[in-house]
Amino acid sequence: MDNLKLLRTLTLEELGILEAESQKKMKSKDVAWGLWTGLHFIGAHRFYTNNHLYASFMLATSLIPSIAIFLLAVYTELEGFSYFMLWFFISILIGSFLWGWVDAFFLNKRIEEINLEQERIIIHRIKGMES
Repeated sequence: MDNLKLLRTLTLEELGILEAESQKKMKSKDVAWGLWTGLHFIGAHRFYTNNHLYASFMLATSLIPSIAIFLLAVYTELEGFSYFMLWFFISILIGSFLWGWVDAFFLNKRIEEINLEQERIIIHRIKGMES
């Protein structure tokens, strides 16, 4: 059952409870976009939307290459294999930044889906208390 059908089954008192609970639990698009704007390359917006696996991969693909690039540039002679590794890590870092930008196209939809699912959970919890 979709949320609209579920909402039609609620009384005015239950709708008030739903509104109060929703304000506590819903994710904000403004917060998500703020996190994306400042920290998209480390997946902060993914952590906010509780998508911890992707967020961890985004963090790793930003942090590990950054450290590796620094260490290669400071502590090695850039010849042969170390030169190849430098460009390898630079390309991973560029890919991480691009991933963050592509992610922006799906951010609003992800927030809406999370909020709809949260609303559905709250409605079922309200209806469960009634029974």
